[in-house]
Amino acid sequence: MWAIVPIKTFGQAKQRLASVLSLEERRLLMLAMARDVLSALARSQGLTGVLIVSRTVEADALAQTFGTERFAESPDANLSEALTQARDYLMETLRAKGVMIVPADVPLISADEIDALLSAHAAVTVLPDDERLGTNGLIVSPPDIIRFVFDGRSFRPHVDAAFAAGVTPRIVPSARFALDVDTPDDLRALLEANPETQTGTYLVKSGIARRLADAHNASSKSSS
Repeated sequence: MWAIVPIKTFGQAKQRLASVLSLEERRLLMLAMARDVLSALARSQGLTGVLIVSRTVEADALAQTFGTERFAESPDANLSEALTQARDYLMETLRAKGVMIVPADVPLISADEIDALLSAHAAVTVLPDDERLGTNGLIVSPPDIIRFVFDGRSFRPHVDAAFAAGVTPRIVPSARFALDVDTPDDLRALLEANPETQTGTYLVKSGIARRLADAHNASSKSSS
């Protein structure tokens, strides 16, 4: 079982946070979240290895730090295509029997949770986002049992694809996987849940956490 972590870009990451974070702050936030995710995956006992899918320069440093493989997708590939290319590479080159797709912006996940998910996995395990619209984690074995559809509304397509393949998917709502950081509220939720992650530490030391708290307090006072 191999984990696949797609990282499309750092320089233009998290555009929805542009109103509260500078470009450099968003880049450093993305790096901190990726480190949290890779740290959890690296400590997992149930994974054979981890593959970072990215063409970015930062991905080379991350792969070296965490001892992972790195795969460069085609320049024009969208997320679904990049993940499909990575899956095919793992099957053809490393004989992978299963893959676990994990986004780089779910910094609350833990090795214990990953191992529990892998232990209970059968053929298709889907971890939805908190709105049950997108997929924040996907485990499949064999790796090509279903087609990957990552477009922001992929939860239902992945579930339907499993049934079409003759498999009843295991759907696992998980607060840790469900919190993918996209908005200021997501950052506040992360800090409340676990400020001791690398992401939380960055937010506190950079002063972003204080700015978010001040802005939230000011908004609460103005609306009261």
